[in-house]
Amino acid sequence: MPQTGTRFAARAKRRKVNRWLNGAIAIVVLLILVVAWNLLFGGQPSREEADSRVKTTGSANSAKQVEVETAAPAEAEETPQEDDAASAGEKEEAEVTETPGPPGSNIEKEIVNPAWQPVGTTQSEPHETVFKKDSVDWKEMLDAVSYATGIAPEEMIVWFIGNNGPNKAVATISTNDQTAHYKVYIEWVTNEGWKPTKVQKLKQKP
Repeated sequence: MPQTGTRFAARAKRRKVNRWLNGAIAIVVLLILVVAWNLLFGGQPSREEADSRVKTTGSANSAKQVEVETAAPAEAEETPQEDDAASAGEKEEAEVTETPGPPGSNIEKEIVNPAWQPVGTTQSEPHETVFKKDSVDWKEMLDAVSYATGIAPEEMIVWFIGNNGPNKAVATISTNDQTAHYKVYIEWVTNEGWKPTKVQKLKQKP
């Protein structure tokens, strides 16, 4: 019996030692795994994060490059030619002139605007000026007079439209209430219609 008890005690002691050893080994293995994990992944970004950073950096660089490339043509567009064109436009607007009429005349002022354009036409060439009220040419002449004075054809009294030279005409009109009176000079532009060249604002009804 004493030998049997001794065996049981020895086996129990070995089991206890084995449990301690197994626990120690498990802890060591766990520590090794943790340290290895930190060394491999803890100090470096994951692959997805790295790819994301690369993509973000690449996108930012691309955006900067696009901004640079976009800015370059914008600077290139500011050429002297465009500046000259803008200056020409401003000059053209500045060239609108209003000149007082001669002393003692019925002309209050004379207006010349280089920006006036032909009003368009439905007629074919060669053009023949027609001074008949029911003609297409008459209507288009009134359109040019309206364009120059800002008075709609139905809101004007036409006192006279007549010849003023080859492919030129002159019209004298008033507003319906006869508070404003004008003499308008127009000329024919091939395939483009009648174009105002000069407007005289009159002091009194012609």
